[in-house]
Amino acid sequence: MNIRRRNKTCILKMALGVVLVFPVAPFCEAQVKTEVKPNILYIMADDFAVEAISAYGSWLKDYAKTPNIDRIAAEGMRFNNVCCNNSICAPSRASILTGQYSHMNNVPILSPAVLNPESPLYPKEIIKGGYQTAIVGKWHLDTPATFFEYSAVVEGHGTYFDPVFIVNGKPTAKIEGYSSDVYTDKALKWLDQRNKDKPFLLCLHFKAPHLPAEYPDRVSHLLEGVTVPEPSTLFEDIENSDSQIKKRHQMFLNSGKSYYNIQARHKNNNLPPHDPNDPKSRTSAAYQDFIHKYIRAATTVDENVGRVLKYLDKNKLNSNTIVIFTSDQGYWLGQHGGMYDKRLILDPSLKMPFLVRYPAEIQPGTISNEMCSNVDFAETFLDYAGVPAPSTMQGRSMRPVFQGNVPEDWPDAVFYNYAGGSPCHYGLRTKQYTIAHVYGKTWELYDCQNDPEQIHNLASNPEYAQTLQELQNKLSERANLLGATENYLTGLKNWPIYEKLTKTKKDGEQE
Repeated sequence: MNIRRRNKTCILKMALGVVLVFPVAPFCEAQVKTEVKPNILYIMADDFAVEAISAYGSWLKDYAKTPNIDRIAAEGMRFNNVCCNNSICAPSRASILTGQYSHMNNVPILSPAVLNPESPLYPKEIIKGGYQTAIVGKWHLDTPATFFEYSAVVEGHGTYFDPVFIVNGKPTAKIEGYSSDVYTDKALKWLDQRNKDKPFLLCLHFKAPHLPAEYPDRVSHLLEGVTVPEPSTLFEDIENSDSQIKKRHQMFLNSGKSYYNIQARHKNNNLPPHDPNDPKSRTSAAYQDFIHKYIRAATTVDENVGRVLKYLDKNKLNSNTIVIFTSDQGYWLGQHGGMYDKRLILDPSLKMPFLVRYPAEIQPGTISNEMCSNVDFAETFLDYAGVPAPSTMQGRSMRPVFQGNVPEDWPDAVFYNYAGGSPCHYGLRTKQYTIAHVYGKTWELYDCQNDPEQIHNLASNPEYAQTLQELQNKLSERANLLGATENYLTGLKNWPIYEKLTKTKKDGEQE
């Protein structure tokens, strides 16, 4: 690899006593440190939108303040194009664990979420590199988390207050307190008691700010009396738009699945002052009600990220610990006509926040626009652990991107396939375009460079006919490469595991 060649060059210069050793030495020293396997701290929140992290500079940057998460960006790298391959909680978690797409790991929907027994699992593989492993917090899969050496996870979504953990497969008594705080207490306790002679992998998975976005009293006055800015597309006219994806998802939300739409439709809810006879006034009030709750819940995550970073500071673990903060997917915060939830290939739900710090290899304050996916996480961890990735994993190590040495053949698009309904669709996200196909229906094309809000569907625009054809060909090639055959792109009923999935509760519930 390039890093090995650079190490040899640096060592040779030092051995020869080259006069230019002063500027070279810090870089060489950083690379030599990589010979000691780094610890890996993977922090994942639930439904934490990119726009709710101030480091990303959205319309919420002065209201959703996340100084501790921002610190990871300031001391490391911020990714702008990390995308989810299936934007829903359980499938995303399955892809992160297995390094596989949903059609390979057998978790395309929320429930049942039983991992394919033949799928690889990075926590199992990383132990071969001498790592001790632990996971604390939300799990949201039906396959037990016992392939971690230590697991303290909650069943299903868990509760916001007084959580009950399943520790190494066995239920325990509830622990009083707010979930974000209790999860962090348990994670820090494990760090204290671990074997200090071995590198560690610690996964800390928060429940917040997932709906209903409950929060403790200490943040109850945050933004009190403050009107938070609205997204620019809050009142986009979806009903008359040229997007089937948006229309069908809005129908799903209007059926009562979404907190936002429940609030917006009913006049007797405890909303901020508004005109009950004015739909726009009611929508604005519902947005304010939601976004205040969401930011307060998100703030508890940031506070606890700060606690973990302080622990690393105090215990001198900064230099050799990879710290990652992300979410299981993006989340709609009222964009496109007041949408909430996830599921769609459009950016608010497709894009995941991803911030990483590792002083030995990552320059502080750097930004990457490379296209990456949650399928890449597993191979990245194994790369740093010095463990070969199983051949059945479908991602690629992000390590060279961390180092600023992007390979010439780095993927230029992320494949997406959502089979759970409302609506079923698949497609690609490149740096400039989003192309999507609603199963058996229509094509949608967005020029994200010239239309970053993804308002205008250009699939029928003759000026984009050649671009559409090229992207359709690229999508077909990518699907074939990943083994997403026609059965996987024509609806869940054609998937080999459909009968098994429908024997248990059906997908479509708000999660």
